[in-house]
Amino acid sequence: MKNELMTIWPIYLDSNKTLKEGRKISKKDAVDNPSLNEIRKACYKLHLKPLVEKDKTYPGLWYEHTGRVAVDTDMKKLVLLREVAAKIKEIRN
Repeated sequence: MKNELMTIWPIYLDSNKTLKEGRKISKKDAVDNPSLNEIRKACYKLHLKPLVEKDKTYPGLWYEHTGRVAVDTDMKKLVLLREVAAKIKEIRN
């Protein structure tokens, strides 16, 4: 697979959100209210180079400026999201 820029919205990893609201991974893998800073740190721990875009808004929540993190990787999206969430859990402990 060719390297491409992957977008990680905090809602993708948020255990407080439903799949319908935008969560992409299972509740057991997800984390409670992940911040952009935590996602950035997790990406660094995974040896990825994150690009934090604080002014971006998730299309489903256009009224909330949640921001997003973009990384250049050849990982599959769900694998990346699970690994980032696992690193956030590791950072929090």
